[in-house]
Amino acid sequence: MDNIDQLAFDPELSRVIQLNPSQYSFYKKTYIKILSPDGESLESIGHSHQKSLNEENFCRLREQIALLFALFCNIDETIELPPMAIAGLAEVMLQMRKLCDGLVE
Repeated sequence: MDNIDQLAFDPELSRVIQLNPSQYSFYKKTYIKILSPDGESLESIGHSHQKSLNEENFCRLREQIALLFALFCNIDETIELPPMAIAGLAEVMLQMRKLCDGLVE
């Protein structure tokens, strides 16, 4: 890798890695896991950021589910929903399905 500090050649010293813009963009979207040769997890970088984003998305979806539940409890045959509302409901239900599928696997 050309972005590793070449002055740090001693195995006892730390390494410095400077990310280029493409690598930095990738780093912000995911996390890096370092494994030993036998597969043991040694280090995880960026995981807490991804975890907090996932938790935030989960909380938002949970709030949407609560709103849907309230809507469904108060709806009857006299209420007609506009097409945009139906599309929004379908989107939230698809997100719920993806979440449930992820919990089962």
